[in-house]
Amino acid sequence: MKRVLLFLLIALCLASYAFASGGKESDVATVSTANASGYPILDKPTTFTIFSNFDNIVFDPEWAVFKQAGEKTNVYLKSIISQTNSNEKEAFNLMVASGNLADVICFVDGNELVNLGRSGGLLALNDLIDQYAPNIKKMLEENSQFAKDAYSLDGNIYYIPKTQTLKFTEFYWIRKDWLEKLGLEVPTTTEELHDVLYAFRNNDPNGNGIKDEIPLFDRRGDKSSDEYLQMFNSSTEFSIKDGKVVYDPLEPEFETGVKELQKWYAEGIIDPEIFTRGSKSRDVLLASNQGGFTHDWVSTADYKAKLQSEIPGFEMVAIAPPISPYGTQILRDKRSGVPGWGISSQCKDPVALIKYFDYWFTQEGNTAINWGIEGETFSYDQDGNKYFLDNIMNTDTTPLMELRKYGVQYRIGMIHDGNYEFAFMAPEARAAAQLYTDHPEWYPDDSLTYANQRLTTKILPEYDSQYKKIVANTRSYVDEMYQSWVLGTMDFDSTYPEFCKELEKRGIKEAIEIVQKSYDASKNN
Repeated sequence: MKRVLLFLLIALCLASYAFASGGKESDVATVSTANASGYPILDKPTTFTIFSNFDNIVFDPEWAVFKQAGEKTNVYLKSIISQTNSNEKEAFNLMVASGNLADVICFVDGNELVNLGRSGGLLALNDLIDQYAPNIKKMLEENSQFAKDAYSLDGNIYYIPKTQTLKFTEFYWIRKDWLEKLGLEVPTTTEELHDVLYAFRNNDPNGNGIKDEIPLFDRRGDKSSDEYLQMFNSSTEFSIKDGKVVYDPLEPEFETGVKELQKWYAEGIIDPEIFTRGSKSRDVLLASNQGGFTHDWVSTADYKAKLQSEIPGFEMVAIAPPISPYGTQILRDKRSGVPGWGISSQCKDPVALIKYFDYWFTQEGNTAINWGIEGETFSYDQDGNKYFLDNIMNTDTTPLMELRKYGVQYRIGMIHDGNYEFAFMAPEARAAAQLYTDHPEWYPDDSLTYANQRLTTKILPEYDSQYKKIVANTRSYVDEMYQSWVLGTMDFDSTYPEFCKELEKRGIKEAIEIVQKSYDASKNN
């Protein structure tokens, strides 16, 4: 195994050296077979290779959306990895190590794409966009979040990101029918939330005469920590405090949050299996009329229609984030551009591909990637509004899973249309989205960037390797300690000082400095 890892490391180094002569804007090929304007982009059908595996869904050239785009543009894409590939990171590393890059490269880690670009494996797209991609250029000029996601800290654009028109889709949800049955008001603070959940646990809101209610539950497993720590203005990640980067587990708010959640767990308020129950917990606990409060996706509202025949009056509604003991109301997670796609320095016609990327930012391309194929997945009503057809809306799965069969909402640089989501949202879901959209102050503008409560802020390339080593050496340790404290298997006061010392040994101060430098660079970019 060690020999394999050593070989891979050497190969990666050699590949980086081999790429070093490429990737600069001055090296971009100026000879292209692309037409000067309009569509098709190329006179003849031309196939380019793509590396992409999104949530274990490998790019499929047979998807109707991309076949339609090919007919429009004469640009077609072919995957270089098997349809059965299930390890995106391993496949990416092997591709880079081999030195044979796909023409188009998508990857989950934006920092890795930037590193590949800086080593010459991906082209800097700035000049290509300026000359050949008017729709992307307009988006960069008019959408500050898109520009923030697109530009690396060295000022270059190595990949075109996805941008979101609906910024917030994860909310705090509570059983409205249980509140009404027990004569309780919607909680507005963490103290009020505790009292409500305590009542859920002890006053039999499901009416079965059994003390089986599970007031607070979650289906994120080890990621559930920050979803509830943030109610106490804390997390297991880095954050900005008084303009400076701090590591939350070393701050006083962390102690407050951990001790309060430990108390809640001891009182039976928190699911005893919160860290292990897994992704089906929402289905199981709501269907059994046991779950009372959670933090989850907008799809939580859909359970009213699913369960109202079995559980009369069932309804979950979104509530505002509970105000912390510090008077704060801050959320650590909002949607931003997940890495989209970049153009390899080995591509023979980057002009054709940047024009192809730009197609997805046209009205036609945007409609296709969000809605699919007219007459097959969606249609227009008499007012010109789009709506999904029955074969998408009325299935045994979900609308999104059906749409995925057409290539809709795949990981490419595109505009994620909020109207597409509203099309299959329940009224309670729309109300939730509106509630959180109306309060941007819950998501500070100067905050770091997170996804699933994990830090995704861009790290300066020269520090990226060191930063990843420190995170790999600390994150699991912090999660394990946090879980032990909440579950009550370890005393907080007696073990916390040693915990802080251990973090220092593992390099957390150096990581704070790295994030600070990266944060400062992003502000000055």
